[in-house]
Amino acid sequence: MKKIIQKSTLSLIAFSMILSLAGCADNTDSTVSAGQYTASAETATATAQATSNAISAKDDLKITGGTYNITASDSAFDVNDLIAISDGDITINATNDGLHCEYNDDDTVGEIYISGGTFNITASDDAIHAQTIVTIDGGSFTINAAEGIEATYVLINDGDISITASDDGINAASKSSAYTATVEINGGDITISMGSGDTDAVDANGNIYINGGTIDITANSAFDYDGTGELNGGTVTVNGEQITELTNQMMGGGQMGGGQMGGSNKNRQAGGPIGGQAGGGNGGL
Repeated sequence: MKKIIQKSTLSLIAFSMILSLAGCADNTDSTVSAGQYTASAETATATAQATSNAISAKDDLKITGGTYNITASDSAFDVNDLIAISDGDITINATNDGLHCEYNDDDTVGEIYISGGTFNITASDDAIHAQTIVTIDGGSFTINAAEGIEATYVLINDGDISITASDDGINAASKSSAYTATVEINGGDITISMGSGDTDAVDANGNIYINGGTIDITANSAFDYDGTGELNGGTVTVNGEQITELTNQMMGGGQMGGGQMGGSNKNRQAGGPIGGQAGGGNGGL
């Protein structure tokens, strides 16, 4: 059972990094020496060079501002339940993942919610990785990674997102029993540039729904999905040509036409990520 804890702003010095967060250290769930904590940072300046995960939290990590420059030989942020970011300037260079939220003992938690901020993420694996759902309601992202954004449910409502990837740009993988693997895009300005070989710009073990936004893809395979693929709105350009339906890149190189323009499928997934409705949560920020 998840503990009920007191949220506060935390000042700490942890393992091989120095993290300065304005406030008081009265969070009863904080373990400063272990680097596992629940913290809310309103203002911060952090520079971290870590030989493993740079910042770890066993419950929630909320960032509402500050500047963070993090180099990690594992993941930069490693959290069990929730990462919620509403603002901040975050630069990451990670050997594993940039933002990682996952709990091995419970596949119904592990969420990332972002409503603002500036992100420059270089990662050898995933730039943004959540076990259940990644929701992006805003922010500016420059991503260079093997995979850009991965979760069971990837929900993008807004934001300026640039992804350069060598595997999948956006990937909905079946990691959680709480959600059907889905990529849902309702808005934002998204650019995806893929490396050569067996790569997909938008890949889903389930469904892909594009209801709005501007998406510019450069890739051998733009879309790969096992369920339904629907283009209901927005402007989608693949290799310089605007498309009006999703073409599915099947395993082995075959292609199959996807859904054409039709009724809106916005917010299909029942029960949102944070705050009760998909795309409507604010992570408590």
